[in-house]
Amino acid sequence: MKEQGAKERILQTASELFYQQGYLATGINQIIEEAGIAKASLYQHFPSKEALLTAYLLRTRLSRHEERMAFVQHLAPGKEKLMGLYEYRLQHMQTNNFKGCAFTRIAYELPGLNEDALTQVRAHTDMLKSFIAEQLQVIKNPFPAEELTEMTDMLLNLYEGAGLQGYIRKSAQPMEDARKIALKLLTTL
Repeated sequence: MKEQGAKERILQTASELFYQQGYLATGINQIIEEAGIAKASLYQHFPSKEALLTAYLLRTRLSRHEERMAFVQHLAPGKEKLMGLYEYRLQHMQTNNFKGCAFTRIAYELPGLNEDALTQVRAHTDMLKSFIAEQLQVIKNPFPAEELTEMTDMLLNLYEGAGLQGYIRKSAQPMEDARKIALKLLTTL
């Protein structure tokens, strides 16, 4: 098997460390040591720790989206795919020992998040909102724009809030409750 390139090793190592122990607790020297690369190699690929953070968030955003879409692909569009979104998050939480959402954790850890990283956090939220809105439009078409925005935001806030509570409580219960509430909301459409 071909050896992983230095850039990929750096990004893989930083991704694991940022998620497991946090951005601020992870030092450049630890990334260099665990990736098995020279300091010059790190800075050749990522001019700053902030640039590495942005690359981590981009990578995480795209891979999580791909995982979510693979998880729900076999489900019927509309209500089933929306419920699948909650089921995916529940499974992800349990698999990762309730570590929480990478984007929420970074946003809380770094309230003064740089613009490039903040763009990735917002893009993550926008991807979720887009998916939710698309599925709602399958359930009710035409869906008045104001109502669609309101329902999309409610389902997203329920989803994200349950994820945060699951992290805080180290419990699946908040996401299970959120799924039940979302199902009840969808039956009103």
